[in-house]
Amino acid sequence: MKKKTLYILFSALMIIALSGCGKTITKENNVKIKEAETKSIKFTDYDNGLIKMKVPDGWKVDTLGDYIHYTIKVYNPDNPTYQFFFNMKTEGYNKSEDAKRWQQKYYPNNMFAKTSVIATKDTEGFYKIFNDLGTLNNNSAFTFPTLTDFTVTENLGKGSLGGDMLRATFKDANGKEGEGIFTAYVYDAGPYYVYENIISGKQIDIQYLNVYDAIFITAPKDELIDWQDTLNTICSSLEFTDTFINGFNQQQDAVMKNFQQIRAIGNQISDGIMDSWNKRNKSFDIMSQKQSDAILGYERVYDTETNETYKAYNGFTDDYDGERYKSVTDEMYTKGISGYIEKD
Repeated sequence: MKKKTLYILFSALMIIALSGCGKTITKENNVKIKEAETKSIKFTDYDNGLIKMKVPDGWKVDTLGDYIHYTIKVYNPDNPTYQFFFNMKTEGYNKSEDAKRWQQKYYPNNMFAKTSVIATKDTEGFYKIFNDLGTLNNNSAFTFPTLTDFTVTENLGKGSLGGDMLRATFKDANGKEGEGIFTAYVYDAGPYYVYENIISGKQIDIQYLNVYDAIFITAPKDELIDWQDTLNTICSSLEFTDTFINGFNQQQDAVMKNFQQIRAIGNQISDGIMDSWNKRNKSFDIMSQKQSDAILGYERVYDTETNETYKAYNGFTDDYDGERYKSVTDEMYTKGISGYIEKD
C-alpha cells in the first residue's frame, strides 16, 4: 500500500514538473504531449442586467447601443481575432453612389451623407464595407472589429435570420489573417425616387437600407477548426433578460416582429452556425491545414486508442517506433486537435 501511495505521488509530481504556460503536459508511451489551449478553457457566467452568457475565463465583453441597436463583442484581449460579434441593427446605408452623392449635395450634415453604399444589397456587400461602422461609431468604450480584405471562400446558404451564411477570410487590425463564419440580413424597404436635378430628369432611389442581425465568429487563419466549438458555446449561451426584452418589445420595428422571439435567439445563432459548419466544403480545410502544417513544421497524427488528433513535430513518425500514434487520413484534417507532440 505504501509503494502504491508513493507511486501515485511520484506520478503527480512528474505531471506538475512537466506542466508549463498553463497547458498540461503528460507522458504517454514515452510521447510528450502538450494539451491544446481549447481543451483547458473554463467558462464564467457574464451578466450585465441585460444579457447573460458564458464567456471563457480572461475574455472581455463589450456592449454598445439601445435595445434595437444592441451590439455585443466577446473576445480574447490578448488576441481579439478570437471573437463572437452580434449587432441587432444598423441603418441608413445608401443603395448606390448616386444616392450618396445626392445626400451629400442636398443634406451634407445628415447621416445618409456619411454612411456607406451597400452596392450588392446582400450579406457579402455589407461585410465589404463593415469597417466603416468603426469609422462612424468607435468610442472610448467600444471598438468595432476590423475586417479588411474580406473574401468569401464559400456561401453556405441562407440562415434562419434571413441573411446568407458565409465562410470568409479577412485581415485584422494588425494585418494578421483571420477566418470566420458570417451572416447579416440586408433589408430593402422599397424605392423612394427623387430627381437628380430638374434639368437631367434622372431619378435616383434614395430609400436607405437597414442591416439586421450581423453575427460572426472568427479565429486566426487555420484555427477556426479548433475554436469553433468554443465560440459556438458563447453563441448558444446568449440570453436576454426580462429587462432587455421589455425594452426591446417597446422599440422593435416591423421587420424585427417577423423574427422568432428574441429570448431564443442565442440558440438560433448557434444552430445556424453549426448547420453551416457541417455543410462546409471540407476539402478547403484539408488543403489549408496541410499547408499550415508544412509552413509551421508539423506533421499530424492520431491516437489509435482515443482517436484524438495531434500536431507533432516534423520527423516524429520517423523517431516513433510504437503502434499507438499513426499518421492521419485526409478526413482527420477536418477535426480540431487535442494537443501537440513535442520533442523530449
